[in-house]
Amino acid sequence: MSRKSAVRARPRANVQPEHAGSGVGPLMGRARASLLSALDRELERFGLNGMQVAVLKNLAEDSARTAADLCRCMHYDTGAMTRIVDRLEEKGLLRRERCREDRRVVFLRIAPAGRGQLPRLVAVGARVIEAHLAGFSQAEIAALKDYLGRMIDNGRPGGQNQDLSTGGKS
Repeated sequence: MSRKSAVRARPRANVQPEHAGSGVGPLMGRARASLLSALDRELERFGLNGMQVAVLKNLAEDSARTAADLCRCMHYDTGAMTRIVDRLEEKGLLRRERCREDRRVVFLRIAPAGRGQLPRLVAVGARVIEAHLAGFSQAEIAALKDYLGRMIDNGRPGGQNQDLSTGGKS
């Protein structure tokens, strides 16, 4: 047996670099997943999940009027959105209304039951965020908000640092 084949025969250890997963992107993804998991756990007692509450909130704030609007603003696919809307309608939290001018268009309206429940649901979301920010100073929270706002601004079309080929440097 040659040395080369002996080396290949040994099982490879699953060695992770010391800082694997500690880049900004993976950390943001893990933070988002942690927030959404905690929110879903807290909303179980209402028989809802975070995505359903986000739909109700968008409708209540007039950020969206149709399922297509919701898909665009929430970056969700149409099939999944239809299922969410169906469940919320079954629970009596929203209703569908056909447009009088164009019957192909279906408007979504938050129902009185959904509007009445929304303040409690939003409060649950605020508590989840507060729990995740436990131990942060007000200055750290302000800095985090500033950093996230800047990232969002940079990601908009025409934002600063759009030239990714230079690493964001001119």
